[in-house]
Amino acid sequence: MILWAHGLEGSPEGAKVRALRAAGFEIVAPDGRELPLAARLDGLLAACERLAPQRPVLAGSSYGGLASAWLASQHPERFAGVLLLAPALHWSEPPVADASALVAPAGVNVIVVHGRQDAIVPIQCSRDYVARSGQGATLVEVEDGHVLIASMPAIVAALHQLSGR
Repeated sequence: MILWAHGLEGSPEGAKVRALRAAGFEIVAPDGRELPLAARLDGLLAACERLAPQRPVLAGSSYGGLASAWLASQHPERFAGVLLLAPALHWSEPPVADASALVAPAGVNVIVVHGRQDAIVPIQCSRDYVARSGQGATLVEVEDGHVLIASMPAIVAALHQLSGR
C-alpha cells in the first residue's frame, strides 16, 4: 500500500499515480489541490488513520515530498518506508518552520529520487537532506528533470524495495 502526496500542480490521478497503479501498486492519494501545506498534512494523516493498522509506504513528489518528509519526521511509526521525489526541501510553510533542517526519521528507510536537470527544486536540497540523515536515507540521482516521468523505472524499483515486493 502506497500513501501518495502529489505535487503542487499535481493531482491524485496524475501521471505518476497512473503509472504506479499500472505497475501493480495499490495507491491511496488524498486530494491536496489548492490546499496549504497544513491542510494537506491533515488529509494525509486522516488517510493514514483509515489505513491503520496497516503501515503504508509514504511517497510524495515535490511539494508532496516536503509534506511527506515532514510527516515522516513527526510520525515515523506510521510508515513502512518513505519515497521522496524531488522533494521541495527548499520551501518552508507552516507547520514546517525550516525545511532545510528536516532529516529522515531513525528506523525508517527513506529513498530520495531527484533529477540532475531539475530546474524547479535544486538537487542540492536532496543531497543535503541525505547527508544530514545518515544511514537511513539513500539518494538516487537520475538524468531527468523535475517531473521525473522518464525515471519511472527507478521510482518503481524504489517502491518495490521500500514495500518489500
